[in-house]
Amino acid sequence: MIGDSLTTAVLHRAMDGIWQREKAVAANIANHETPGYKAIKVTFEDALDRAATDVRRAGRHEGLPRRLETVKNAAIGVFQDNTFAERADSSNVNLELENIEMAKVQMQYSYLSRELTDTFTRLRYAIREGR
Repeated sequence: MIGDSLTTAVLHRAMDGIWQREKAVAANIANHETPGYKAIKVTFEDALDRAATDVRRAGRHEGLPRRLETVKNAAIGVFQDNTFAERADSSNVNLELENIEMAKVQMQYSYLSRELTDTFTRLRYAIREGR
């Protein structure tokens, strides 16, 4: 398919991971006063990096669509953070850190969205032969 590349696969999966992280941070903020609530964390960067590295190492002509599927399906880990609770009610949510994380996640999603738009704009430009 036009536009199927390692770049677009990585951008799409990174956006999925960031979206999951935003949902987790929103849940943490919403439950910061809930006694015993444990924060939710999301990881995906390492799995996405490993999948992209595997595609790069495999070479250009070795079943790219199949290999891109490994990138598109890179693991997004959602887990409960059971670290020590700083508060007396056993909750481990730090509202200030969660608000900072929310701002960071929103900027990351905006950047990824812009990068994906730019990628397709360049592709459209090439298809139109610069017109």
